[in-house]
Amino acid sequence: MDNVVLDSTVAFLQRIPPFQFLPEPTLRRVAAQAEIHYFPKGTALIRRGGAPAEYLYVIQRGGVKKSVRSEDGEETVVEIAGEGDLVGVLSAVDHTAGHLDDIALEDTVCYAIPRAVVDELMATEPAFTRYLLHALQQALDVSLEALRQRAALWESDGSFLLAARCRDIARSPVLTCSPATPIQEAARRMTEHRVNSIVVVDEAGHGSGIVTDWDLRERVVAAGLDYLQPVSQIMSSPLVTVAGDEPVAEAIRLMIARNIHHLVVVDGLRPIGMITGYDLIVRQGTSPVFIAKAIDRTVDPKGMRALLEQVQRQLFPFLLARGVRATQLGYIAAEINDRIIARLLALLEAELGPPPVPYCWLVLGSEGRREQTIKTDQDNALLYADPPEGEEDAARDYFLELGRRAVEGLVAVGFPPCSGRYTADNPEWVQPLARWRRRFEAWVAVPEPEDVLSSLIFFDFRGVHGDLALADQLRRYITELMPQSGLFLVHVAGISTAQGPPLGFLGQFVVERSGEHKDQLDLKHGGTGAIVNLVRLFALRHGVEETSTLSRLERLKAAGQMQDELANDLAEAFEFLLSLRFRQQWEDLRAGKPISNFIDPRQLSSLERRLLKESFKVIGRAQAVVRQEFSVEHGIA
Repeated sequence: MDNVVLDSTVAFLQRIPPFQFLPEPTLRRVAAQAEIHYFPKGTALIRRGGAPAEYLYVIQRGGVKKSVRSEDGEETVVEIAGEGDLVGVLSAVDHTAGHLDDIALEDTVCYAIPRAVVDELMATEPAFTRYLLHALQQALDVSLEALRQRAALWESDGSFLLAARCRDIARSPVLTCSPATPIQEAARRMTEHRVNSIVVVDEAGHGSGIVTDWDLRERVVAAGLDYLQPVSQIMSSPLVTVAGDEPVAEAIRLMIARNIHHLVVVDGLRPIGMITGYDLIVRQGTSPVFIAKAIDRTVDPKGMRALLEQVQRQLFPFLLARGVRATQLGYIAAEINDRIIARLLALLEAELGPPPVPYCWLVLGSEGRREQTIKTDQDNALLYADPPEGEEDAARDYFLELGRRAVEGLVAVGFPPCSGRYTADNPEWVQPLARWRRRFEAWVAVPEPEDVLSSLIFFDFRGVHGDLALADQLRRYITELMPQSGLFLVHVAGISTAQGPPLGFLGQFVVERSGEHKDQLDLKHGGTGAIVNLVRLFALRHGVEETSTLSRLERLKAAGQMQDELANDLAEAFEFLLSLRFRQQWEDLRAGKPISNFIDPRQLSSLERRLLKESFKVIGRAQAVVRQEFSVEHGIA
């Protein structure tokens, strides 16, 4: 190996555990003995049941799918390994047959460390050995867990129980310790119980933090921290939890949103179980941890587009078919889209230089409400802090360019441009906080009908990147405006009742009579969109700051601002209509047709047609309540 290649290998390995724990001379010796192996897409590095691996592989470029197949040929993917990840730990270190099929997902290049070199390091380098033993145990647990999960989480028809409760799939009991427990004692207990995490609980038994293998490596071993220090010095806090009665889909959303591998399941504030990334195998590598990790690794819109298409074509239809509620899908879609937006903006900031003042990227409309379906156009705006005097022009120039490039990048990723230009490449929607306040104040104070209609999309804004406190400040300001907004709300009420549900006088469906969607119903404008408008109206009236439709309904119901029966009926109708939209869009996508929100009621089952009519009737009842409360006749204020 020539010096250039050797130096490159050393530079790579010294960033990768456990090689980062090796002294410089030892690392150079290991790098000199490493081989470079190339695996074309689809080829196997290690086969389940095959001969023990002769090498420990470190992925230099590409990706590897680790999976296991059942006797009937059904595949369970347990992990997607990428740059810097190890492959073949169990087989190479323990000299056993392959436990998983490790297949190159794309053309992959690995540093191959001969097994004899690994054996020598295990005998002479304690830090290297401790890390690899943890990895060895984890690899064994994962391979066994994959088989256990197939029996526990799959029904006889192969349906993945994503609609199950989190408590049903959580590993329990949870290993716990107090904040004062010495790090060494916590590590010993983790080894004894063969787990890679321990939850830190207070005197009341409430979770306050978590310590994982990563914390031990990075915050103790790598940092040279005294092992006798309390775990409170290294724990990750606050603890990210999910209620035991939440559906598994909520665990997926949280893992994507927080980019975490461990999620503590709680009953109240008391930990009762643990869900890891390996417990949430979704479909051929589309796990929450993989999604978050893959987005964070992308460096251009092309890579993001490929990932987004995979999610749209595989993850969403799979989840919907397995009983995951449409609103939960919307939340998962929002977390994925938010992460893509944040990654794209971070790349653009690196190109343009640091922003002159703090800013916040806002998403509007369905994105702001976390109610996107499979494919939606982009609605966004840019809010930035008021610049110091004399620096206004420079700040505006920077953010106009950032907005222009970001919208262009999102189009390249696969988010179509907004036909109404409610996007941050429009200078109207790139403003400092003071001007945004004046804009909302003008909409509320002098409510011209057309202006009110075009403004409603902005009242659903949500901050997704940057200084989110700016979005909070703007939201509080809008809430303060609402008590003096009587005329504005009357106009909103008129808009919310202008279009009734597509039901005739005798309860028959009113379908399109001609055109592209002849004999079809519009599920958006006469369905979910109508509910969104009605619920937004009540949320603005009563100071509810949540943006999602179901969250708004929950708050309104809890505050006694909407009758429980009407709120529950609207929530059920919204869920049903949104699920039909998801299903229709997936069928359009699969058939290669343009995605739409129209459906032919004749293609529905008799039960679905009955539920659809009931959903439209709920909308009609809610509109009648609005007309009465706001003195609106036939949608005219």
